[in-house]
Amino acid sequence: MIKTEIKKISNYKKELSITMEKADLEPIREAQVRRVQKEVQFPGFRKGKAPLGMVKKNYADAVEVYTLEAALDESLQKSVIENEIQVIGTPEAKKVDFNENGDLVSVVEVETTPDVDLKKYKGFHLIKDEYEISDQLINDTIQRALKEKAELHTVDGAIEKDHQVVLDMQELDENGKPIKDKIYKDISLTIGQGRFDPELEEQIIGLKNGDEKNIEKVYPDDFPQKEYAGKKEAYLVKIKSVQREELPELNDDFAQELNAEFKTVDDLKKATREHLEYNYKMESENRLNQDLMQKLLEENPFEIPQALVDNYLNHIVSDVKRRDPNAKEEVIRQHYQSEAEFTIKVHYLKEKIAKVEKIEVGDSDTKTFLDELKDEKIREFYEKNPRMMDNAREDILQKKINDFLLKNTKIKTNKVKL
Repeated sequence: MIKTEIKKISNYKKELSITMEKADLEPIREAQVRRVQKEVQFPGFRKGKAPLGMVKKNYADAVEVYTLEAALDESLQKSVIENEIQVIGTPEAKKVDFNENGDLVSVVEVETTPDVDLKKYKGFHLIKDEYEISDQLINDTIQRALKEKAELHTVDGAIEKDHQVVLDMQELDENGKPIKDKIYKDISLTIGQGRFDPELEEQIIGLKNGDEKNIEKVYPDDFPQKEYAGKKEAYLVKIKSVQREELPELNDDFAQELNAEFKTVDDLKKATREHLEYNYKMESENRLNQDLMQKLLEENPFEIPQALVDNYLNHIVSDVKRRDPNAKEEVIRQHYQSEAEFTIKVHYLKEKIAKVEKIEVGDSDTKTFLDELKDEKIREFYEKNPRMMDNAREDILQKKINDFLLKNTKIKTNKVKL
């Protein structure tokens, strides 16, 4: 018989004082005697065939060590099962001894799934962005699609705005001589795009392919970076290519080329609007959900065992290194540490809310899910795959929890015109 006294150390640490009665120890001790019997050999006996009495007498210390280890493990396992304790990480034995009755008494510290003390999870005030898609945004989006299909043509004349230029730049000293190791080759820039120094770019306009020219930049005396203030940089530039972008015409043929379902430019614009509306709606909902989860954590703070975080990060490290074997594990762990803590805490918070509010997934929920699957093969796949159905139930549960939280949150709409 196992008796357990539980002392709460923190929201995720418990101290278990476990007593295993002497009568329960004897079967364990006998099993360990037989274990030792199989491992030893005495003169006149084959290995594993020595009398048990002889084994007990000659290997008493080993038997007691094995008995203690096995009894400690068995008592802990029975204790956590009987008390429905989910152990995280490796238990730490603080004390192991026998009392005056010969019972085994152990004190074991365990990390468990965290206890969440709910303080507030209703009545939050949040803002949700509601986007209005403008014609300009639709035109800009289509313009980007046109640019992706653009063709480049060599320019024989002078460099102008929007031309794409490739050049070399050799930095010069104050005497106009090339500085060793200060040559920058095959710099690509689009004139007027704003990604190149405008003062230098202005001096490039008007040049032609193959031209060379000395250009310079003078930093003002009040330049924020003092090491550059009042100084001058000089370069010799050589133009290696000049091209211009020629966009396809926006017509029905272009729309059909993008998608065979489009018949006209109006179809393309309509689909673009729907796509943008959907994307921005999802972005808004995801941000609202993130804000809600952040608010939940702020109002219901609690600690989690590092073992949970480490386990989460182990999966991420494995996934990242599978895609990039050269990625450094330490860097990965540091990068995802905050995400791991946030995700784990949200999981246990929502689990607690579901328990308190009795939010569950019933047969009707799974039936609705399956009924909404229009593809019969996909539906059959779910029905025959228990793991997939478990995943579906978890998704349904998470949606029900989110819907409950949003229903109990006061949401103000912020209209944003794009």
